[in-house]
Amino acid sequence: MAEKKSRVADYILLFLLTTAIVGLLAYMLGRYHLNDEVTFEPDKGIVANPLMGYAPYAENVDKCQDTDLVFIKLKWSDWEPEMGQYDTAFLESKFHIPQWKAQGKHAVIRFVCDDPDTDGGADIPGWLLESTGDGTYYSGSSGSGYSPNYENEFFRSRHTMAVTALADYFNQDDFAAYVELGSLGHWGEWHARDNDGNSLMPSSETCWDYILAYTEHFQNVRFLMRRSYIYAVDARLGIYNDVLGDQAQTDRWLEWTRSGGSQATSVDEIEIQPYPNFWETAPAGGEITSGIDESRLYNEDLSSLLRQLEDCHLTFVGPHIPDVDTNAYDSILRRVGYKYYVSRLSTTFSFADDSIDIRLDWENDGSAPLYWDWPVMIKIFDHSGTLVYWETLDLKLSQLAPGKTITTVTKVPYLDEIRDGLSVGISIRSYDGKDSVMLAMDINREIVDDSQIIYSYSQK
Repeated sequence: MAEKKSRVADYILLFLLTTAIVGLLAYMLGRYHLNDEVTFEPDKGIVANPLMGYAPYAENVDKCQDTDLVFIKLKWSDWEPEMGQYDTAFLESKFHIPQWKAQGKHAVIRFVCDDPDTDGGADIPGWLLESTGDGTYYSGSSGSGYSPNYENEFFRSRHTMAVTALADYFNQDDFAAYVELGSLGHWGEWHARDNDGNSLMPSSETCWDYILAYTEHFQNVRFLMRRSYIYAVDARLGIYNDVLGDQAQTDRWLEWTRSGGSQATSVDEIEIQPYPNFWETAPAGGEITSGIDESRLYNEDLSSLLRQLEDCHLTFVGPHIPDVDTNAYDSILRRVGYKYYVSRLSTTFSFADDSIDIRLDWENDGSAPLYWDWPVMIKIFDHSGTLVYWETLDLKLSQLAPGKTITTVTKVPYLDEIRDGLSVGISIRSYDGKDSVMLAMDINREIVDDSQIIYSYSQK
């Protein structure tokens, strides 16, 4: 009898031990299933994201409907019609600023003192023209107009005040994103000549005054200059190419960035310095040339234009852009801006601290990085889609240039809520929460709680 009881006890003990072993195996198996690795391909289509793409004229409502950026080219005569009176009402009305702000758009700003046209009038305020009057009227293939004397002391002081007032207006929020240092030359492009071909640009030393008017007053914007001048290189500014599509002129622009050069002024020369790979740290912009017939440019010359875009590593194109119904519109857009994606994701369970290590390899399939370091968050959801864990990644988007890989590792506690499954989401938002970045990944774009889901695991 005692022997039978002993056997029963042994059976019970064996059963309990087997159950425990099975449970432990299941427990461990669940964790071993968390050791996973998946790879992803970039999305080769068009991914609409903030602070990149087309930047059409802000006054063209139709062309601005599908863009994040708008281009504001403001004449001094319109900004300060009376001395010391800055016409913000005109600025907002002409360029539809309240409308674009309401739609979450951003602006490229260029302030100009000389905008050639067929009329040949001055683009500085009338009161300033009367006070100085020592500029030059010109007429040529580029149009007609009035080039001020940029060396004039009164002109320079009033210019600083006008740009400061403009900066004060745009510093109220984050609407302005890029500022092209205009002011000097025809169209603010830092080149001006009289009818005899003589340069009307001020001395290289005087140019600094015009630059400082911008850089000392605008906040949280990225600056661009027309060429890789010594000023741009010293201050690590961006540059823009306003003759995209013209192969010869674009090649010259690119050669300046590789080898440098110089530009004559009315007094001396402005040094142009080598600035290779500048686009890794500062933006490149530009517009499509208006000097080539569009039917030719967007058809037989399109392949050349697209190569130029790739060589220049542009973040935005504007204000002159193709019509949306041309076959070039999408082709150009695919070659502009950043395209962040995760190329590889791996999960590894750690028995030592009961956690899951999530490793992400980050890459950029675009032409340039984003030049603002917005927070990148990883968010973990349980099988029902409830957020259970989040963490800000140690990732600076401005450093993730095309051709580079940055790896982040996140240690996620193995919480009870995720034992039946989990999803990994990525959230990239501006500091004010108004803008978000979509990853350019060839996956279903499922969004949960403002996060793009890139991976899901289910125990079942």
